[in-house]
Amino acid sequence: MSDSGQIQRRSIGIVFSDGGLLALTAVRPKVSTGHGEEEIAAVLCGPDGAPVEVSEALLSTEYGPDGVQRRATLELWTDGEEGQPLRGAGTLISSSSVRRPGLNAEIAFFRWSVEGRDGLGHYEVVHADG
Repeated sequence: MSDSGQIQRRSIGIVFSDGGLLALTAVRPKVSTGHGEEEIAAVLCGPDGAPVEVSEALLSTEYGPDGVQRRATLELWTDGEEGQPLRGAGTLISSSSVRRPGLNAEIAFFRWSVEGRDGLGHYEVVHADG
């Protein structure tokens, strides 16, 4: 998707093998100069479904020559952690492009591991059209 416009939104959804969940979304304001201005929100749930508050989240992405997200790393700071984030990474299984008037999306399916918790999920990147 290298021919697409600026990234507008990135989102991740993971279902862990222990039953826990992670949802993350990063939205770029309409007027911005870089990805550092994204507003990021994340929710992490344990196997029992109880949410763990994430006070800060970072998402880094490696893209292939075709513009598809290939690998990603996560850092999640929870209120219960003393200065150490939860770290995780994901790798591409497969992907599909969706093109609609006004936006283009690359939806990738990833294998994830966050602090030893394995899971499967998606990683969607939405670009403004042109």
